[in-house]
Amino acid sequence: MSDEVDLSMPKSSTKGRVTMPMTPLAPPAPTAAAPPPRAPLVPERSDFLEGGEAPAATKVAAFLAQAFAASGSESPAQALVPWICDALLSNHSVKAYGRDLMDFLRHMQAQGVTPLEVTADHVKLYKRALLEAGRTSATVARRLSVIRGAYKELAAKGLVPWETAQDVSAVKAPGVQKNATPSLTQRQAISMLEAIPTDTLQSIRDLALMSVFFLTGCRVSAVVGACVGHLETDGVEHYLHVTEKRGKKRRKILLDAARPVRAYLECAGIGEDQEGPLFRPMRPDGTGLVRRHLDRKTPWRLVKKYCAAAGIDPSRLGSRGIGIHSLRKTAINDAIRNGATMHEVREFAGHADIRTTEVYFVRREEDAEVAARRIQIRVTGRKGE
Repeated sequence: MSDEVDLSMPKSSTKGRVTMPMTPLAPPAPTAAAPPPRAPLVPERSDFLEGGEAPAATKVAAFLAQAFAASGSESPAQALVPWICDALLSNHSVKAYGRDLMDFLRHMQAQGVTPLEVTADHVKLYKRALLEAGRTSATVARRLSVIRGAYKELAAKGLVPWETAQDVSAVKAPGVQKNATPSLTQRQAISMLEAIPTDTLQSIRDLALMSVFFLTGCRVSAVVGACVGHLETDGVEHYLHVTEKRGKKRRKILLDAARPVRAYLECAGIGEDQEGPLFRPMRPDGTGLVRRHLDRKTPWRLVKKYCAAAGIDPSRLGSRGIGIHSLRKTAINDAIRNGATMHEVREFAGHADIRTTEVYFVRREEDAEVAARRIQIRVTGRKGE
């Protein structure tokens, strides 16, 4: 939202005015100072909660202080540390909340409002500014959720009145279509995998990466955070141990994804590096791999790339376009359509509530006919006939 400037001038009488010769006017002095430069937050790929011996709470406090300082605020970020540590177990979520808070605080700074002076009206105007800037309903709803949680915590610490927190919580978020992420059909998923060549180390890595997503249905953070030592085999099947949402440890069977994963390990020569990342970025010159985890955005870009190679327009399939989460949704739907029960798929997806699994399922008209054919009520013959 841009600041409104009142350009009206006071009216005055022209009587008795002396006409003076016209002289060139000096350039007008700037009326507003240039906005302060935006200090960067922790980079996306930074594992700021991983390194060092300091407690996680100390690292979260330092991160939030950096976010608040980047907005020019002196607000007590320490008050939000217990809430962040308790509610968010994912490093990615902590960084996302920090960025959302920083965006809001910067917007308030531009209006001359400090964080502890914020009212529900400010939040409403911020919501309107986001919508006018073209932000999606999901983005606006997420940012409002962060603001509501933050001000509830500030009220609990006595830093703002409870009435303020309640009024902020009452600001309605725009309607969001649940699980609008499009999925691929089985044929499209196969075509995408077949479109990945296997003539370079990078393409061999990409085939292994995409296969793991399709066969395990994992979230992106679980796959990119895996290490070589998280792979295991019982002599028959191969498995990948991952850390899912809220720190839950799970063992995912690889099935047909095991072959490309083994080929990738052999080609990369990293099979003995048990503590090293499983999926790694390429060196700038393409001669090898860098020993660090992939950036979360890399799989997203690869999905777009190989969808296009398979003749699938990733930007036009579904309202949000194909992304990395589409592979998870594709795996869930393919399992259901091939006979897995909703309870089995709930366990496969790691959903806490089966209703979440049901939302993922894309219903079709032919589902009713498929269900009818499963009914075993059949008349085999009548007595006397």
